[in-house]
Amino acid sequence: MNHKEGFSLVELLIYIALFAVISLFLVGILTTFTRIQVRQSAANEINNQISFVSSVVKEMVQNSSLVYLQDGVTTSTLDLRMASSSVDPTLIYASGTAIYLQQGNAAPVALTNSNVTVNNFSVTPYKNPGGSTVVQTNLSLTYNNPNPASQFSQSLQLAVARISAATFDSALYPASSTSLDVGSAASPWGNGWFNGSLHVFNADTASNQGEIYAGTGVSGSVALKANGNVGFYSASQGLILNSGSNCYLLGVNASGTLSTTLVSCP
Repeated sequence: MNHKEGFSLVELLIYIALFAVISLFLVGILTTFTRIQVRQSAANEINNQISFVSSVVKEMVQNSSLVYLQDGVTTSTLDLRMASSSVDPTLIYASGTAIYLQQGNAAPVALTNSNVTVNNFSVTPYKNPGGSTVVQTNLSLTYNNPNPASQFSQSLQLAVARISAATFDSALYPASSTSLDVGSAASPWGNGWFNGSLHVFNADTASNQGEIYAGTGVSGSVALKANGNVGFYSASQGLILNSGSNCYLLGVNASGTLSTTLVSCP
């Protein structure tokens, strides 16, 4: 007769206990590995999108003609003036849960996707008179997933300097009429070139006439006063004087004698 023996009850309980411990250990390892992998995927997604947004901000600021923001004031929209009218103005702003780029009249383009949520996007310009403009950007993103194990946030503070000279492609207006100057007596501009008319007026006077001073040490209350010569390009040009009823061009002939010619009043 064959003699066969099986596991005893104690041995069977021991084997079951060992199997349960090993299973729990393996499940713990698998859970930890999965959690780490999910968080790493969330971190990679956020880092990629933060890197993309920061590179776009850097490129746009450096290629801009003007940072159209008030100095030292934090705002949620980066407003840039560009040399090309097709992309002027260029706006970068946060709306809802995404960050958008809008250039000219084109439709806004999302710089971030639905995988992340924008917690904060703010810019602060710091303008150095006679120097560059530095734009400080604060950006914060969170991975968009309801699973607590995948919750991950990342913040970035970026400073970009715009060092190129300003170029304007549209009219330039002061924020407050008749109260702002271009240059000053202590910090004057150099030469100026205008391909068109130069109008100087004072709206507070009945005649709407202002004053033009040319040269150093010149002052007075006349419309035009120069500390130097006033020349005309040809003999057909000169001063037009208004007699009250007619206008006369004051010129000079070849012998140096002054002459007057009846002309239309300007």
